[in-house]
Amino acid sequence: MTDPMYSVEEIDKRITFHVEDEIMEVTFQDFEFDNSTDVNVFFDRIEERILETGHELWFFLVNYCNTRIDESAWFAFSRRGQELNLAHSMGSVRFDASETIRRRIENAGARDNFDP
Repeated sequence: MTDPMYSVEEIDKRITFHVEDEIMEVTFQDFEFDNSTDVNVFFDRIEERILETGHELWFFLVNYCNTRIDESAWFAFSRRGQELNLAHSMGSVRFDASETIRRRIENAGARDNFDP
């Protein structure tokens, strides 16, 4: 297992809770997931932050602008994203996803009978 590329502090800057609107905003903008370790560290931190709020369910607002997900990290990314959605999302909005990421999300959802 490799050491994570990003610190908790760097990840925390990318997670914002808009409590009154029940929105959890996550920005993957200009972020690179090079391996499953980075994916798991990021998603673990999202889950920790959700638990810290004391509210289990949120609307998700996700910024994918210029996100890069290496092929070797894609499986972990799609699984963790799906699990997070099923456990904590009242609905999700993703924006500025590249055509490649959009197709990967749709394909993973179709394969797993999950509506992303």
